[in-house]
Amino acid sequence: MVRAALRRPEVNGSGQGSTELGTAIAARSTMPKLLRAAIYAVAALLWLSGALWLGLHHAFPQKGAFGLLPNPWEAPLMRVHGLIAVAGVFLIGWMTAAHVSARWSSERNRRSGLVLGGTALLLVFSGYALYYTIGSPHDSAGLLHEAIGFLSPAAALAHWWRNRARV
Repeated sequence: MVRAALRRPEVNGSGQGSTELGTAIAARSTMPKLLRAAIYAVAALLWLSGALWLGLHHAFPQKGAFGLLPNPWEAPLMRVHGLIAVAGVFLIGWMTAAHVSARWSSERNRRSGLVLGGTALLLVFSGYALYYTIGSPHDSAGLLHEAIGFLSPAAALAHWWRNRARV
């Protein structure tokens, strides 16, 4: 089965996409609306569920007979956050194939895109480490994940701000 990406002019160098004008048009074209909406929705839900968990964990622990206990909403919220994260990783792959590969030749937003992609990659790896480690590595991964996750909208806004339509 032939991959669909091989038929795209900007990838295989054939057709209109192989010319400088075609490359410039592809670099200026907008992301598909479905992909953009999915990315915004998943990113917002990930950030909100993570921020809510962070608030519950640090500000609202439960008092038990033997000391502080986690808030009862933390575990279900983490399950939701993890489920949404699976969709986020899927969207990172989709975006890499559809958005990054088509616009890599244009240097317009490459730096902010690399920062955004690096932020996403650090969140994926630190989230993986949170799931599979214990002790000191777990604590380090948690601190990294919380800090980068909390500040990640800044990377997304920087990339969006540089790419917004100029009036």
